[in-house]
Amino acid sequence: MHLITSALAAAFLLFPIHSPALEINGQTSFVAVPTKAKLINYSSYAFEGGAKFYFVIELPQGAEAGLGGISLKQIRGVQPAFYYGPIQPKAFLGMPRQRGSSVPVSANFEDGNRSIAINFQEAVPPGSKVTVAFNVMTNPPAGLYVYSVSAIPWGPNPIPQDVGVVQMSVFSKRQF
Repeated sequence: MHLITSALAAAFLLFPIHSPALEINGQTSFVAVPTKAKLINYSSYAFEGGAKFYFVIELPQGAEAGLGGISLKQIRGVQPAFYYGPIQPKAFLGMPRQRGSSVPVSANFEDGNRSIAINFQEAVPPGSKVTVAFNVMTNPPAGLYVYSVSAIPWGPNPIPQDVGVVQMSVFSKRQF
């Protein structure tokens, strides 16, 4: 019996158990904050059809908490980037042209579509890149669109963490 107990104790030392999140005073936080985010739009002209906005964020391996959501706040742009109204997104692991498994997601729009709260129905695990795709169909008017980005950890009473800013340029059509 002592041999089994010793073997179990050794196994716990060799394979550390990771808690699902860091909790401080009942609030969930990241240990390593995401710092890599980007906004991609392969259609770059104003009012161009077929436009999709891709918000990509990379959650570091040492985050110690899954990603529960992303907060985007438009801080620059002649009009809201979601000029034609709110669009419910799709999300997946990986990059836009290297799509992985789907992640259930929803979005809430406020302030005339300038603030977006993106919520994942299940935690995005540390060490993952997740892309949130908005099929906007038509680009907004020409201009520079800039968003501040915050990452929200998965867990009770999460503490949002600033990630930085992302930007997207939408150009006027060329006149020939």
